[in-house]
Amino acid sequence: MRNHGSIFGSLLLAGLAALTVPATAEVVSGLDVGAPTVSIPVLDVTGPYKGEAICYVCEFQNDPNVLAFFRGTGDDTAELIVKLNDLYLKNKDRNFKAVAMIVAGDTAKPWLEQLQAEKHLEIPLVVFRRGPKDVAARLYSLNPAVANTFLVTVDRFVAANVTDIGPDGFGRVADATATMLAAHPTH
Repeated sequence: MRNHGSIFGSLLLAGLAALTVPATAEVVSGLDVGAPTVSIPVLDVTGPYKGEAICYVCEFQNDPNVLAFFRGTGDDTAELIVKLNDLYLKNKDRNFKAVAMIVAGDTAKPWLEQLQAEKHLEIPLVVFRRGPKDVAARLYSLNPAVANTFLVTVDRFVAANVTDIGPDGFGRVADATATMLAAHPTH
């Protein structure tokens, strides 16, 4: 005969233990600070290689840059891309680069083309060639539940990782970029 009380007790304890996990646990997505950035081919939608597969990680090489990954399209994504473009314009004389990558894939191409036309963006807007199943999502440890991941990089290493922010949180990306540029003034 089974002891239903001990099974119930075990389930109750497991449930209580789950409640003690902090609700403010930081969401993790993207490469850790100090990790190398690996080459990933993406499909250029609006940049200088429009319509071609290109590796902007390779193109940027050792230049200071921001690799911005967005799960999909929408108003917050559009606002963050515009802010990223503004950051690029402010720092491009320091050889700073930036790219916005939409993980969703080909379905985002018309949206990106319209955004670029309306906002006159200079940074390349690209998509993952195989959407969320693209190897780039795994290589960069992108969490599919996270709306965005910004990797501030230089010399092909991650200097900062800012994850899952809204437009009001973009100052964290700008601050990390300023810190990186100050630490690497020869670029």
